Amino acid sequence: MPVTLEFLAGVALVLVGCPPTGMGDPEAAALRSALDAASDADAVVLHGGDGAFLPGVELTRLARTTVAELRARAELFRRLCEAVALLPVPVVAAIGGHAFGGGCAVALACDARVLVAGGSLVRVTAADVDRAVLTGRRVGAAEALRTGLVDQVVSPCALLASARDLALSHAADKPRKRVQEYARLR
Repeated sequence: MPVTLEFLAGVALVLVGCPPTGMGDPEAAALRSALDAASDADAVVLHGGDGAFLPGVELTRLARTTVAELRARAELFRRLCEAVALLPVPVVAAIGGHAFGGGCAVALACDARVLVAGGSLVRVTAADVDRAVLTGRRVGAAEALRTGLVDQVVSPCALLASARDLALSHAADKPRKRVQEYARLR
């Protein structure tokens, strides 16, 4: 499934469909292009579908992935995080399942996050990649909400409406993000 962009009452919905092998350069380029086009909206909802949120590397392929390929994927997700953070409008991640590694990083780069009940987050950094792959510790929806990693936990049928409402709320509070502040923080 490709990247699609829809506008509804001032909110841009960016829906990203990734192949089972994870996000590659073509999908990342399409996502960056959609984010650029969405910057004219009042707010953006970034949705990765009902499964994994912007998957990076399929875990079954991880053992066969070279260090160079892992570095390239890490750089790809770093650039996506930067593109999300630098958008001049609020961005809300609508996480319809689990967000691992790079997908989790992109979700955390958003201004707010809505997670479905039963979903989870797993952040993997270069420092703890071995331990994380071995342990697979997930932050479940309840813990993610309690610790502030997500702003709302909702039923699957309420995900997009809740994310849209949250995006509009952020847009009303802060119509245009201060892009200079994000650039300074990089």
